[in-house]
Amino acid sequence: MKSTQKRKVAPMRRRDVLKSAGCLLMLPALESLGQEPQGDDAGKANRLFCMNIGNGMCSDNFPTSTGKDYQSSSTFQPLENLKDHFTLCTNLRNYGNHESTMYAFAEYSDHTNPQLIQDSVDEIAASHIGNETRIRNLVVEQRHSYGISWKGGLPVSPITNGQILFETIFGKVDKKKREELLVLKKSMLDASREDAKSLMRKVSAADRGKLDEYFFSMRESEKSLQRSERWLNQEHVDVPFPENVPFETDGLTEYLQKILKCAYFNERSTYLDLLFLAFKFDITRVANVYGEWNWLGHHTDSHAVKSEEGYVKNIEADQAYMMQTARFLEKLKSTKTRAGGTLLDQTVCLITSSLSISKEEGPHGMKNNPVIVAGGGFEHGQHIKFNGTDNRNDVYLAALQHLGLEIERFGTSRRSAPI
Repeated sequence: MKSTQKRKVAPMRRRDVLKSAGCLLMLPALESLGQEPQGDDAGKANRLFCMNIGNGMCSDNFPTSTGKDYQSSSTFQPLENLKDHFTLCTNLRNYGNHESTMYAFAEYSDHTNPQLIQDSVDEIAASHIGNETRIRNLVVEQRHSYGISWKGGLPVSPITNGQILFETIFGKVDKKKREELLVLKKSMLDASREDAKSLMRKVSAADRGKLDEYFFSMRESEKSLQRSERWLNQEHVDVPFPENVPFETDGLTEYLQKILKCAYFNERSTYLDLLFLAFKFDITRVANVYGEWNWLGHHTDSHAVKSEEGYVKNIEADQAYMMQTARFLEKLKSTKTRAGGTLLDQTVCLITSSLSISKEEGPHGMKNNPVIVAGGGFEHGQHIKFNGTDNRNDVYLAALQHLGLEIERFGTSRRSAPI
């Protein structure tokens, strides 16, 4: 019969604890500096792309028919050639408020209390697939916000400049300094391991369980350092700054032409081109991008949706967003992998808008939010109109499960959406 009596534990000296903690507390800061690209699996999604359209999309112009044979609307016409590569989900509910646009990929049920904000979709995915590459998660935005990517109740610092984004992805590194840093981190890891082994002989059974978990973390850190070593020995890709290729404007309205030529709009096109290159060269496998979208007074136009002029302008703005989206998805689709598939097959793309713009609700509605789920090896080509009470977290849960995460819930999700 197993004794229920607790084993007495020999007292530990405070100095020993602090000495060990000095190394152990440093370990979580160890991150992957990169790796040699792994072999592709044409049938497996191993990348995640998240994008939010800040001010909202005009839900009055979403398709009304559903299923495989749905008739698209002018809003999504730019995606028509990609119809077999995405699923349009509409009538999803935003359970936050006006400011929830910042929390499109996080649990936003009570974003006023940072302690209740849960990790965002991209961060959860990065914990599973992000450490396979040099950059764990690329977070990009055009304007300062409260935070678009969240971990542990805190916003992940984003990149807000195209040149900095380019240098982060492709900038030259001081190989000698990186090698010295790796040697130092190896030394720290070895010291932590020895201290942890020493602690193992002195602590209770419950604490030994915690140390077992920490040993697992140390093994993951070792793998990270090994990937870093391989990456330093790679021949690095020399990529020029992407040229800003203009969109075709023939036959378009004057307002839509203005959007496509707008500096802010083109800045975001450059961001997307850079994120495509980061995926292509396997520098990252997770990215989250957001834009404030107030160019040409779009925010003002969203407040004028009940007028005919404002209504048309909002639809044309949405068409511009979809043109950018189509360009990005086409780049992924046209890039072949070594296993014979395409980069789009391997990338789960989630494009959403946290707010809806409609004549019923006005400029910042909570009803009928869309999510475009593209690529990733799903069976696509359909429009799913949800019941108006399901929230986007159900769709996100399905995407995370598709990426191989063994989770049953994401935020306030009730079930995995049937996508």
